Amino acid sequence: CGDGTDEDSCNNHFVCNDKRSYIPLSSLCDENYDCLDLSDETSCCQRQLINDVSLKLSSWFIGTLSIILNGIISVRNLYTMKSVKTFSALTDKVLITLISTGDWLVGIYLFSLASIDVYFGKSFCSRQLDWLVSSPCSVLGVVSTVGSQISLFSMTILSVT
Repeated sequence: CGDGTDEDSCNNHFVCNDKRSYIPLSSLCDENYDCLDLSDETSCCQRQLINDVSLKLSSWFIGTLSIILNGIISVRNLYTMKSVKTFSALTDKVLITLISTGDWLVGIYLFSLASIDVYFGKSFCSRQLDWLVSSPCSVLGVVSTVGSQISLFSMTILSVT
């Protein structure tokens, strides 16, 4: 049939979610996207945002410590900045504050990523495309990049001065 109705009763193929595309069952879950809507891989995938347990634990641990400790360092340095007597000491204190602020942003990134992994769980595969084009994903990418660049730039300047 030209309209594909004869294919609906067959069981030797997979019908993509768009209901217009059919792929052989051998192409289902082969880690190659054959359906334009990616439904051939997401229907059987159990992959999570962070698959490895050690990476999950590291994200939680490092993210939490980074947020707490770098937050304390930043606030303490901002509070004591008034009492600095020399320009050199002020420059060092500002650069150390910038380093801890950049590392705090990276901690926010890691903690957020671990939280999003818990939120999605094993349903990440089916929602991966939505996540990748979402604003929170973009914001996390910016936070990660800005935090890393602030730390790197500040450490470079601190090592030169």
